[in-house]
Amino acid sequence: MKEFEAHHAKGYAWIFLILAIALLVGCILFLTFWTDDAFLIPVILFPIVAAVMIIMFVITIKKDGLAVAVADDRLILYKKEPIVIPLIDILTVSIHDGDGSFDISIKTATERYSMHCFIKQQRQKKNELITLLRGRGITVRTFDLT
Repeated sequence: MKEFEAHHAKGYAWIFLILAIALLVGCILFLTFWTDDAFLIPVILFPIVAAVMIIMFVITIKKDGLAVAVADDRLILYKKEPIVIPLIDILTVSIHDGDGSFDISIKTATERYSMHCFIKQQRQKKNELITLLRGRGITVRTFDLT
């Protein structure tokens, strides 16, 4: 029985694409209107950063379905391969909260697991997960990244 589910949000992927387009437009403007050698740095850096933003767009837009779930006394992180962690094995959970996304880090006696994700209804889902884990006696630390 699933006690908690958080699904990936694709809406945030579009921010990466918009930033990539803005950087490419900025590069074209620098090439067109400035001839000083000092402006060579943006002309080189903007396309590189735009390429990273396009890669982030593709990675984020491809993610679909569940990101995190708690079911049958197990915490499940849906990465390339699902990571299943029994709740009884978890020592601490750290949640680093950002605008629309959060990083989760789970520490057990033997390993540390982490995941960054953009999820739908991020604030509500984060609070539900914190309440659930604390209710099970698991130490949860939160850090606001904004």
